[in-house]
Amino acid sequence: MKSTVYKLPQEFIDKLKKIYPQSYTKIAATFLNKKQTAFRINHLKTDIRNLRKNLLEQRVRFQELSFPRGAFLLKNPLRDFQRTDVYKQGLVYVQNISSMLPPLVLSPQDSDRILDLCAAPGAKTTLLTSLAPRAQITAVEKIRTRYYKLLANLKTQGADSVKVYLMDSTLVRKKFPERFNKILADVPCSTEGRFLISNPNTFKYWKQKKVKEMVHKQKKLLHSAFFALEEGGELVYSTCTFSPEENEGVIDWFLNKFKANLEILPIELNLSNAVSGLKSFKDNKFSSQMFLTKRIIPNDTMEGFYIARLKKTSV
Repeated sequence: MKSTVYKLPQEFIDKLKKIYPQSYTKIAATFLNKKQTAFRINHLKTDIRNLRKNLLEQRVRFQELSFPRGAFLLKNPLRDFQRTDVYKQGLVYVQNISSMLPPLVLSPQDSDRILDLCAAPGAKTTLLTSLAPRAQITAVEKIRTRYYKLLANLKTQGADSVKVYLMDSTLVRKKFPERFNKILADVPCSTEGRFLISNPNTFKYWKQKKVKEMVHKQKKLLHSAFFALEEGGELVYSTCTFSPEENEGVIDWFLNKFKANLEILPIELNLSNAVSGLKSFKDNKFSSQMFLTKRIIPNDTMEGFYIARLKKTSV
């Protein structure tokens, strides 16, 4: 292990070793280099055949992935790619592969009524719309600057049908009681999956206190989302962090909070780096259903992520 890894907060390093005792060294090495840039098709504006043609005509070098379908690794410099018409016209969206997974797990259909609980800057919102262009999608964001970034991205991607609200997501329980049959809760987190040694700004804020603050926010968001979800509806919860407190710990709390009203559903991902959620961490034992949740182990293309899929069984 290169000594530069130890530029990360020592408390975080010690914690990561406890989460992944067998694969810590391999995971820690992923913090040394930027992830390969990925992008995916915007089905609202093109199809896969024409996108391939346009990419070749504009001399974009790429590797097409078998999963997720419609996703690519970019082989050109990102700045060059951003100058192309393919990018400027919104035929694609630059997005890490891990970030594409929660909308795919939610599996949006044209008949759905979907809430994107924490939507900005819009990567997942636009993917939901791309996958299900006739679905009724509502996006919520409470920070004004991020709200306008969301609006701009929706416009570029041609996702004009999305209803966007500048509001606190913890209030959706009152504004939209049992309105949605699907909710995406990609919540604010400590973003440990995006740490990069060469950019101290990605981790200098990190403290265990920050993790605890995020847990408090995450629980409030899920509590509100529960009441905005109709009976029989599904909710996908995701973070880009490793901390069990923010992942299995929050989902375990959610299950206990609503007991007979929730169940965890299985997640099928065709990825070798997708592993089951933790059964326990330190002195905390989690629900026996937690193995159905997924942790995405970071590599040279994918950020660390956590995904849980739940069903509201009754009210």
